[in-house]
Amino acid sequence: MRKTLLVLMACAAPVAALATVNVNTAQQSEMQRVKGLDKVKAKSIIEYRARNGSIENFAELAKVPGFTPDVIEKAKPELAFNGDAFVPPPKPEKKKRG
Repeated sequence: MRKTLLVLMACAAPVAALATVNVNTAQQSEMQRVKGLDKVKAKSIIEYRARNGSIENFAELAKVPGFTPDVIEKAKPELAFNGDAFVPPPKPEKKKRG
């Protein structure tokens, strides 16, 4: 049973690493999971979206305050501008004491 659980968790780990966050639908907490994005940058995206509408590409993302070319390059593999909203990977079950 433990081996099966470990195999399933090992298979899920690469999927989580490949998950992308849609900057046009993600909440602040979801964006903060992206490498290089902190609370301030995530909030900047949300405020930019509220004022200007959807962000269409990385060139437009560069207009968001705090998004330097270095920040964008670091976050680029994990960001998307269309598609499904981010769905976080399931949390592992906690062991029951008893």
